[in-house]
Amino acid sequence: MEDLILSFALIGIIGVGAQWFAWRLNLPAIVLMAVAGLLVGPVFGLIDPVEDFGEFYRPIIAVAVAVILFEGGLSLKFDEIKGGASQAVLRLVVIGVPIAWLLGTLAAYYIAGLSWSVAALFAGIMVVTGPTVILPLLRQARLNQKTGALLKWEGIINDPIGAVLAVGVFEFMTLHDHDMSEAQAFGSVLIGTLLAVAGGVLLGRIMVSTFTRGMVPEYLKPAVLLTTVIVGFGLANELQDEAGLLTVTAMGITIANSKMPSINQIRHFKENIAVLFVSGVFVILTASLTPDNIAAALNWSTFGFVAAMIFLVRPVTILVSLLGTDVKWQERLLVAWIAPRGIVAVAVSGFFAGSLGAMGYPGADRLIPLAFAMVFATVVLHGFTIAPFGRWL
Repeated sequence: MEDLILSFALIGIIGVGAQWFAWRLNLPAIVLMAVAGLLVGPVFGLIDPVEDFGEFYRPIIAVAVAVILFEGGLSLKFDEIKGGASQAVLRLVVIGVPIAWLLGTLAAYYIAGLSWSVAALFAGIMVVTGPTVILPLLRQARLNQKTGALLKWEGIINDPIGAVLAVGVFEFMTLHDHDMSEAQAFGSVLIGTLLAVAGGVLLGRIMVSTFTRGMVPEYLKPAVLLTTVIVGFGLANELQDEAGLLTVTAMGITIANSKMPSINQIRHFKENIAVLFVSGVFVILTASLTPDNIAAALNWSTFGFVAAMIFLVRPVTILVSLLGTDVKWQERLLVAWIAPRGIVAVAVSGFFAGSLGAMGYPGADRLIPLAFAMVFATVVLHGFTIAPFGRWL
């Protein structure tokens, strides 16, 4: 118990300390957190989150991601994307996600060497551009409102969509185990997705109605909201794996676009919690890497896959998606370059890697190294270039 408390304390000190140093040195916080996690984990062996936390490891990550996505949803106000910006966001989701998924599947199969089914599942996860990384980068870079809104909305909305795509592929891969037909598997995923979104909207409306009618005192509102987020996340995940990500995102967006008097106070509280969770979870995930994971990521197929995703898949996806919109070419180039992956990509990859490995699928053991390679490459490249590239454009 004492070792566990010390591990939590060390993670907090390292995560918040990395954020502070990033502020003082004007460096990307996410890069320093990743480096700090590597140093205290696989390099010096000060902590081993998987062993220290045991069966609580995955629930801790899951709850933290849920709160982070909810806080991200709270920052999505429809007023930010009126007119042409709303069309651009819609195209990034409706057109961009399928393109990124298709091209990512081809890259994972032909370059990373994964089987078709595992490649499709992993490419679904890789459509995300994590808010755990995007939001700190946007605070640092101070882009214009339109470009920042595009990156923020894409990152937060695509995060749960990527998880659902992976769930859908996984359902099709396990048809025989679940004794379902293809139509039944598709219907199961579709119904689960719709119910998860509807549940998030319903919970958001309940919270707004309860708070505006004065049924909860001011000092209890953050606690009630946080509890509701965790309950909604857990119930949705019981309905379908990773569906809770959709529920908490929909709940956050619903509350953000309501006329609740205390919304700014709640948003401020949630932002503080999210900063703490982002710091802690990113350190936990990087500290959980093993020398074997790192060695598995250091090969030419991994480097080729990462390069294809950054320099081919992402630019093609964005430039095709934004054709015919009023987004300026400078803004298109910046959005096409910035696509960092974060906590959700690693957490979901870890979840499916274990399940597919137990089922005997070849290549399942490469999902975690590939995910971490994408995270580190995009975090470092985009973290150090977003501000100067934005100013240059």
